[in-house]
Amino acid sequence: MDNRYYEILRNSSREDFYQAINNPEAELYEVLWDLFETTVIEPAEIFDSDFRSQNQFRYGLGEGAILEFFPEAPYFDNRKGPDPYSNDTEAAGVHLKLSIQPYMSCLFSVGFQVWGRPERMAFKQLWQRNRKVIANIFHRAKPMVFTATHLPAVEHAPTIDELLDNYFSISDPENFLEFQYSFAQFDENVHAENFMVYMSILYHSIRGYCLEKEFCLEYWLDQMKHFYSGRLPDLPTPMPCTEITIRTDI
Repeated sequence: MDNRYYEILRNSSREDFYQAINNPEAELYEVLWDLFETTVIEPAEIFDSDFRSQNQFRYGLGEGAILEFFPEAPYFDNRKGPDPYSNDTEAAGVHLKLSIQPYMSCLFSVGFQVWGRPERMAFKQLWQRNRKVIANIFHRAKPMVFTATHLPAVEHAPTIDELLDNYFSISDPENFLEFQYSFAQFDENVHAENFMVYMSILYHSIRGYCLEKEFCLEYWLDQMKHFYSGRLPDLPTPMPCTEITIRTDI
C-alpha cells in the first residue's frame, strides 16, 4: 500500500472513516474494503461460500473504525440473551472483525469475539471436548486475548491452555472473550488472513452448535487442511499494540 495512505489513516476523522466505508468515490474506500475482503471475508468463505449472505455486516465508528460480520437475524429467533436486531446491543454472539486504530501503534487488527452466554457455553463445550485440537489452533495462531471484565486468573495465565481453563472455571458477567491479531502494514496481512482462517473455524463451530447443537469441527478442520494442502501455518507473535500520539501540527 502507498505510504501516503498510512498518513491519511493515522489522521482520519470519524467523517473520513464514514466516507471510506460508504462512499465509493472516497480515497480510502478501496483500501478499507480490499483489506476487509482479504482479512475477514475470504478466510470465512473457505468454510462457507455463502458467508456474506448468511451473516450480517455492521460497522462502528469512534476514533477509528470497526468492520465486522455476525450471525443473521434468524440465528437469534430462539436464542436467550441480547439480540442486536431488536435492542441495538453490540453483543451479537460471535463476531469476525477488522479494526483500524489510528491512535495505536499497530494501526490494524483482526479478531474473533465470543460475546453472549449461549456462545460462551458452546465454546466451553468445544474446548472441553476437543482440547488438543483447539489448543493446537491457538498455539499456531498466537492470539492476544482480551476480556471485558477484570479477571486476574485469566489475565495472568502463563499459557493459552491455562487461560481458557481459568476462564471457563469462573463467572464472567459480560460473557465476552476476544482473540486478536495486530499488524501495522498492509503487506503484513497474510498473517492476519491466516489468523482469521483459524478463527473462522471457531466462528462456524460455535455458531453451528448454537443453531443445531452440533459442532461439526472435523468437517471444518478437513476443509482447512485441504485449503493449506495439509501444511498449517505457524504464525509469528503479533506486534504489541500501544497508544501513540498523532501530531497534527506538521
